[in-house]
Amino acid sequence: MTQKTPNLVERPPIVVVMGHVDHGKSTLLDFLRKSNVVAGEAGGITQHVAAYEVEHEHEGKLKRMTFIDTPGHAAFKTIRARGANVADIAILVIAADDGVKAQTLEALESIKSSGTPFIVAINKIDKPNADVDRTKYSLLEHGVYLEGLGGDIPFAPISAKNGTGIPELLDLVLISAELAELKADPDAPAEGFVIEAHRDEKRGIAATLIITNGSVQTGMAVVAGSSCAPLRLFESQAGMSLKSATFSTPIQVFGFNELPAVGSIFTSYKKRKDAEDAATDARAALENAHALDAQTGGFIIPLIIKADTTGSLEAIIGEVEKINTAESRYKVVSTGLGPISENDIKAAVACPEGGAVVAAFTVAADRNAIELARQSGITIEYFDIIYKLTEHLAAFIKERKPLENVQEVLGSARLLKFFSSKRDEHIVGAKVETGTIGKGAKFHLVRKGEILGTGEVVALQAARQQVDKVTFGDEFGAQIACDVAPEGGDVLETYRVSQR
Repeated sequence: MTQKTPNLVERPPIVVVMGHVDHGKSTLLDFLRKSNVVAGEAGGITQHVAAYEVEHEHEGKLKRMTFIDTPGHAAFKTIRARGANVADIAILVIAADDGVKAQTLEALESIKSSGTPFIVAINKIDKPNADVDRTKYSLLEHGVYLEGLGGDIPFAPISAKNGTGIPELLDLVLISAELAELKADPDAPAEGFVIEAHRDEKRGIAATLIITNGSVQTGMAVVAGSSCAPLRLFESQAGMSLKSATFSTPIQVFGFNELPAVGSIFTSYKKRKDAEDAATDARAALENAHALDAQTGGFIIPLIIKADTTGSLEAIIGEVEKINTAESRYKVVSTGLGPISENDIKAAVACPEGGAVVAAFTVAADRNAIELARQSGITIEYFDIIYKLTEHLAAFIKERKPLENVQEVLGSARLLKFFSSKRDEHIVGAKVETGTIGKGAKFHLVRKGEILGTGEVVALQAARQQVDKVTFGDEFGAQIACDVAPEGGDVLETYRVSQR
């Protein structure tokens, strides 16, 4: 049978917008799509990933582009890196009044590691203290060689607030796309990436998919990992019902059987049965790969997290891992999307470790959950900014960590002479080598570097006087209680135990 030759045609570019928080990424996208995402975001920080189609006239033709909005908060490094891998072209936004910042460099690293061509958008040129030249040289110092400064990286001075320079920026995007010679086959089954996933109260689990090749129609099915959804209902990002879609188009698909992982590759199938079989195979492989591993010991607090989107969940779990240490850690026992439910509280109560924390990120708790939590002594913690959540968890685990008994060495003395023994009490002569030896002090009996036993200093005598303590350089006699008979040359190492 002759294999069908791919029908390759020009594909609109997928563009990722990256940069430091508050440098104007979302403002740029707001201007392009004439909406306002920032006003609805907690703390003014974009906390999700979304994709939007934009049209722009270039050389007399109306061209289409898809923009991916990536979160600016540091917790979303993984998502931003994944966004760069999905995209054909990146726009690195840097504010003309602020210059290169830590997240600018982090975004640049993600772009470079993915091999994505990029354009620099020098934003906020409308600000009184904006300095485009200073910003250019700031980039130059970090190895970003712009056109006109010895390099070939295109740039555009813009104001995302009032639109200055944005047509020129979009022209640069389309020129970069032409140079990349992006092609795709509209006749192939669609494939691409999961950009976001969430639980819709009325229509179940939904995901934003961005198609990189092929097409989908109603009646097909899509699979992302072990997640599967029949294409009975899908929409454009504007909420319009669609019967078909092709490459570079972001679509909202409803009816997944489970949450697809953000960043996972999706594929489409003409027959639902084929899609379900592929999802079943993927689930079996996942279960084998994630066989339950042995828990490492240490102090453990069970953690149940509910959030509004999978992107938020992923970021929170990543931040929790940074809090964990070998001695104390959070064990994520359950995650999910949507409100805290009665089952979440039951899961917290059932944790064998006890003391579970239930964290709700930009979601509420239903009435039954609140009542059961009150009865069971479970506290539901509510947050709408990720760093506030992780700050709280870090402080909480430090507060809850059990105190440990810590031994502090007070002094040491070398035995010069052994006089007599009566059962477990011994009379010895010694000289203080470090610190202080006090009456009533606990000690380790050390011989050739090895602790042989423990004991207590019963009485001390120095210069034929009964004393309470002796210090460095003093020779003294002592009555000690010890379960091991001491010998000349042994060391008494006194200590005290404190809790930390």
